[in-house]
Amino acid sequence: MTGITSEASSLPAMACLSGAAPLAPLTDEEKAKAQTIGGPSGEQWEPITPAPCEPELPRGASSLWVYRDAEGRPLCARFRKEREDGGKDILPLSYGRRVWTDSKGNRHDGTGWHWKQGRKPLPLYGLDKLAASTDVPVLLVEGEKTADAAGRLFPDYVVMTSQGGSKAAANNDWSPLAGRSVTIWPDNDDAGSGYADAVIAALEDAGAAVVRTVAVPDNLPPGWDLADDVPDDLTGGGETSDVDFLRPYLDQATPAVANVRMPHGYSMERGGLYFTEEQGGDLPPKKFWICIPFNVIAETRDVDGNGWGVLISWLDPDGRPHQWALPRRMVHGDGKDIAGELEDAGFGCAVSGTRFLRQFFSSVHTVRRLRCVDKSGWYHDNGNATFVLPNGVTVGAGRRDVVFQTTRMARGAEYGTGGTLADWQRDIAAYAVGNSRLAFSLSVAFCGPLLDLMGEQSGGFHIVGKSQSGKSTSLFAAGSVWGKGDRDGQVRSWRGTSNGTEGIASETSDTLLVLDEMGQANSREVGEITYMLANNSGKQRAGRNGEARARKSWRVLFLSTGEITLATKMGEAGQRPMAGQEVRLVNVQADAGAGMGLFENLHDMASPGDLADHIRRAARTSYGTASRAWLQALVLDRNEDEAALTDTIKQIVARFEEQALPDAAPVDGQVRSVVRRFGLVAAAGEMATAYGVLPWQRGEATRAALVCFRSWLDERGGTQAAEDRTAIEQVRLFIEEHGESRFTLLGGPDGDGDDSRSRTRDRAGYRRKVTTEGGAEKWEYLIFPAVWREVVCKGLDAKRAAQSLIAAGYLNSGRGGKASSFLKDPEHGKSVRVYTITDDIMGGDK
Repeated sequence: MTGITSEASSLPAMACLSGAAPLAPLTDEEKAKAQTIGGPSGEQWEPITPAPCEPELPRGASSLWVYRDAEGRPLCARFRKEREDGGKDILPLSYGRRVWTDSKGNRHDGTGWHWKQGRKPLPLYGLDKLAASTDVPVLLVEGEKTADAAGRLFPDYVVMTSQGGSKAAANNDWSPLAGRSVTIWPDNDDAGSGYADAVIAALEDAGAAVVRTVAVPDNLPPGWDLADDVPDDLTGGGETSDVDFLRPYLDQATPAVANVRMPHGYSMERGGLYFTEEQGGDLPPKKFWICIPFNVIAETRDVDGNGWGVLISWLDPDGRPHQWALPRRMVHGDGKDIAGELEDAGFGCAVSGTRFLRQFFSSVHTVRRLRCVDKSGWYHDNGNATFVLPNGVTVGAGRRDVVFQTTRMARGAEYGTGGTLADWQRDIAAYAVGNSRLAFSLSVAFCGPLLDLMGEQSGGFHIVGKSQSGKSTSLFAAGSVWGKGDRDGQVRSWRGTSNGTEGIASETSDTLLVLDEMGQANSREVGEITYMLANNSGKQRAGRNGEARARKSWRVLFLSTGEITLATKMGEAGQRPMAGQEVRLVNVQADAGAGMGLFENLHDMASPGDLADHIRRAARTSYGTASRAWLQALVLDRNEDEAALTDTIKQIVARFEEQALPDAAPVDGQVRSVVRRFGLVAAAGEMATAYGVLPWQRGEATRAALVCFRSWLDERGGTQAAEDRTAIEQVRLFIEEHGESRFTLLGGPDGDGDDSRSRTRDRAGYRRKVTTEGGAEKWEYLIFPAVWREVVCKGLDAKRAAQSLIAAGYLNSGRGGKASSFLKDPEHGKSVRVYTITDDIMGGDK
């Protein structure tokens, strides 16, 4: 119960009370946080957790139970107070600030321990023990006294309880039991059964992996609980200990079936799921064992009411919890796919029971409904944003209403966790400080969830450099943000088909896709894969009857490495990358220019190889925790004020653009697109730093992104459009290769005069030496229009190429601003059009 005593009787019970005299009034902010409760007029109560000191046993109390957090700090307490009529009261004790007016009209303001309820949701009893025993099953009982007694009876369990009875189950915070195996031992009365039913629903909502209930022996006295002795007539006068008598009931606890409507003939018992078949005549019914016991948590369907399925959970023979949202469409096969997936995860099933299991999954119904999704990333329901990881872990206010549904149970195994966040920060992230490529790669790893927030397209970064330069080390570090950072985990190979890459991209949506060694890719498909990844969707395919099948889709930033660039790889197949491909996958040189490959700062390591080896080892032991912490903070901010969050990101990106782009030079839209992507990476790194996930100083991520962006811009050769740059390079190459062999010299041997008698094979035009207004001599190359279109600008837009050269000052335009001008052909005496290219395109006189 939630009893509140008078202020006079509660004061002696206060430990570390910081004042009970009239003090300053509550501020507006404090009033907003405070809870107005029953009692004296104007009373205000503001709980403070964790408490700065331990509570003392209140006067007249017989027992005190302290609720602690995972670190063992006191959160609140409950105490037992005997009544004169022989009854008892269980009263709350919480630390906080209480403001009240006594009967004489005096106002009091005291901070300390009060006989008050804490802020909801209320913590569970035993959180410190739960945190210290991550792999130990949980036993849930009713009442603190019972929990202490059960802990002595069953030390191989973490024994816990909640505050209040069955009607108060919703007031407790059950989230710490997400993913845990929980057994409920109810008291032997109707209230105990009601408590168990309420807790089952709360645990399913919280995401407990497996929930079981103990069938309390009927021959125990009414109202009996684990704090009571077992009657002597049941233990043989003490020949059997209480533990020996009770243990089998705990071990044979069955999966909870509250809110589940079992199909006709099926029953979930201690031994598992059974089907009882009625027989005709006087024959007794036949009972078939189907499989081990399991929980039916909910039915599932997508936002459009399709994709129905069943969410189940169970324990394998080693006691590890498993969960699967099974699509109901699978029951209409022969059942082998279902049985195979289940057996692979320790779900024992009779070979002859496959048809019964299919029928059960097809017919079972639950009160609870969950939304199913088939890929990772952001989802929005009822105004709340939820993030779903590829392994089914969900983050956000609506996390218990969304479940990952797939025909494969092993999906997302690469997204596990190892070590702690502090381990990852110390062993991996700290070494990125002062190492631009490593810091940039880590920032890229945090950037995927920002794409949806900012409405940005997918894209990638390609770290290119010679063998043993540290390229793969950057991938291992980046991959460790989301899961195990090695080739058996996050780091995939470029060696695969475009169809296979579609599936990987869909599975990694809104996270990070890591592809190693572009040299292993199919040179004919690598360009198509790059386009596909950046375009957010796969190929459109037809079904069996010719109808269009649903395309896979995604949003993803991908990080790639290779000893060669995309252009070189495509060149192996005689292809040339389009400007869009080079913008979608931008090159960053692996060599940081400090003579240490990828690194600029060795952090006291003996050599670059030692640092690379250290990061590779650490990425296999400390991983996955950074993304969890990042998403927790990001989802919270998005749900609290998405507009403010996106505005913060926009400001960081805008500041990055100002720093990255030259002030005077014209900037093409392609370059602006790339600089925004680099800026978004900088924003991800800076925000992860602000959230305390990256252990860096402010500005580290921005500096790393700037260095890498300038590396790309220098290699690219400027801020003009890629098509313009390609046109200049292609014309320059043609003149370099054929400047003397395919251009007839006008004039004498030195290019002066009118002698044009020399013969040229496959002539592309003429060349001549001219004198500028300043007296300098230059060569001009005069190209015939047909040659310009069909040969020099092959594969290009010839008109755009001409305009690009005019803008760059390499092509002298004719009258009226036209790209070509007239020349009197010395052989035929007629005027012909030519494109006049100056030798400025060569970088000097030729």
